[in-house]
Amino acid sequence: MTKLQASLKVVQTKRGELNRQAVRCDANKRLLRPLKTADSGRLIPSLRVKTYQELLQEHLNEKLKHLEAQATQINRLSAELEAAIQELKAISAQVNTDLKSLRGNADICEYKVTSVPYVGQKLDGSLVLTARSIDLYKAEREAASLAQKLRRRTRKKRS
Repeated sequence: MTKLQASLKVVQTKRGELNRQAVRCDANKRLLRPLKTADSGRLIPSLRVKTYQELLQEHLNEKLKHLEAQATQINRLSAELEAAIQELKAISAQVNTDLKSLRGNADICEYKVTSVPYVGQKLDGSLVLTARSIDLYKAEREAASLAQKLRRRTRKKRS
């Protein structure tokens, strides 16, 4: 037998006994299909060999998971960077207060429009690396709005 070879396969039965069963293999000793054994008359199940397409799909799925994890990490780091920038602004405001009491008028930091990277997703599932702008004065606007609401409430209570 040149192209197809018969070989014996050791199979453990349900009772734990070891039996030798005949199977058909190709030249590379890959199982083709089961042969009937002389003693049992049953078929031996063949081994499932993955096709190139299946292997490629598995590889693609792994890479897609890795890509998604990387996009998530970029967005997490982006949020951390934004928080660090807001903290820088808060610290500089405290330093400015101290400098004003010593020198008069001083600004230790200048702020320009800035942004952080962000990975978004389109409707078709593709990813887009873009920038998300940071609102450096959002906290001040929210504080001013809250103060204004509180002033209105106290005026209504007095009336």
